[in-house]
Amino acid sequence: LQNFVKKRTSSYELLTDEIPIRGKGIRFIPLPMFDGKVNALIPQNFTEMPEMIAKVRYISSNRPPVLLTNEYYDDNFGFHLLRRGDIQEYTNLDELIHQMQDTVKLHTPETVIYGKGSINLERADGRWFEYKNFTLDDETYNLQFLVSTEEYLLAGTFNCRMCFYDDWRESVLKSLEYIKITGKGELKNESR
Repeated sequence: LQNFVKKRTSSYELLTDEIPIRGKGIRFIPLPMFDGKVNALIPQNFTEMPEMIAKVRYISSNRPPVLLTNEYYDDNFGFHLLRRGDIQEYTNLDELIHQMQDTVKLHTPETVIYGKGSINLERADGRWFEYKNFTLDDETYNLQFLVSTEEYLLAGTFNCRMCFYDDWRESVLKSLEYIKITGKGELKNESR
């Protein structure tokens, strides 16, 4: 079944085609963020998550400053952009991904980690890992990723209800390959 889904989604061109997700045709479009320093492909129907929803879904004050969601608030992208010089103990992406996995397991020991991999990027280095965790009434699929350039580290997440995992996974992984981090200069605080 996974091979069938992979074949079905691999025949689509993310930049030009509608991708069948959750029974709808979804287009991915470029979206500039962080004053144009980051450009990512995001589903066209995603909008900024309203503040009151963000506070409920992401209880921590350290939630991603850029949160994009569908109309039901159950498919989400989140992004943090950090200056590499501001990150203490920055070593390499493999170690950071491992630390992220350990943190997830520490706070939610029932988490099931599925896999990890590299992101094929032109001028940056990228890594991801995916896992399933549990909420009060559902299971959630999560994909966390890091993209690093000389100056910046982009930390991101995608999550959806586990029942839609097969619809989203391949398209989200493909969309990560289109992330571009450009420019130098001031990084404004876009935190909520």
